[in-house]
Amino acid sequence: MTQIGRRWGPYGLLAPAIVLEAIFVAAPLAVGVYYSFHQVRYFKLGAFVGFDNYLDALTSADFLNSVAVTATFAFFSLFLTFGLGLALALYLERDSRLNVFIRASVLVPYMISMMVGSMLLKWMFSQDSGLLTILFNSVGIEGFNIIADPQGAFVALVANSMWRDSAFAMLLLLAGLKSIPTQLYQAAQVDGSTPLYSFWRISMPLLRIPILITIIRLLLHFVNILTYPLILTAGGPAGATETIVLRAYRIGFEDYALGRANAMAMLLLGFNLVAVALLVFIFKKKDTSI
Repeated sequence: MTQIGRRWGPYGLLAPAIVLEAIFVAAPLAVGVYYSFHQVRYFKLGAFVGFDNYLDALTSADFLNSVAVTATFAFFSLFLTFGLGLALALYLERDSRLNVFIRASVLVPYMISMMVGSMLLKWMFSQDSGLLTILFNSVGIEGFNIIADPQGAFVALVANSMWRDSAFAMLLLLAGLKSIPTQLYQAAQVDGSTPLYSFWRISMPLLRIPILITIIRLLLHFVNILTYPLILTAGGPAGATETIVLRAYRIGFEDYALGRANAMAMLLLGFNLVAVALLVFIFKKKDTSI
């Protein structure tokens, strides 16, 4: 290979990926930013309105409600899903036949598409023929519909995220646990360390990077989720489960106010960037203190 080939060859290999990123990521992002400063109705670009779309979003009671719903849903879903994933990873760390079978069983909901899984849970929660309805009727509770109740619908939404996404957390954390040398635990055991002490002093510090990746991935997933509330609860009842993305979806594709919808999307993008930067800063600070 000539000197020119060695110099420009890697760029040539990266060129297809860069072109695809520019077409499917950079270009739509630029269009979204441009639309957010204009009045856009039915895909027709209108007048430049500056930050009016952003102000309309920030002063809208429906949008502020969706912010509160998203924050609450992301918090509970992240806490419970991460906790369940960590518990599964710790319990299933050993490579026994039973553990391998349980791992495969836990992965089944994650292998199902989000739409199919949400439709399955919606059927289970159905008042007409759902599994919960049958259980409630068997104990004398009739006419209760969990999705029709604001608190019940929110619980169902969080349960949907736990049921499906805990397997993802388990995979990442289990991979991190497998990378920890067993000699560290053996040496700690010789020194009289308890399993709980070994977990806090060996496992958790060495799992710092897998934990960071898991938290960031789950947080972005829950904050930007559309399928769960759209299919399972449709944002109801009375907006109790309407997230920011679902609100922007309705503004953009039901009301066709694409300028306002893109402004909401840009606000959400800003939150995503701040949240990721904050998490990285917190974990980096912990890294220097150990």
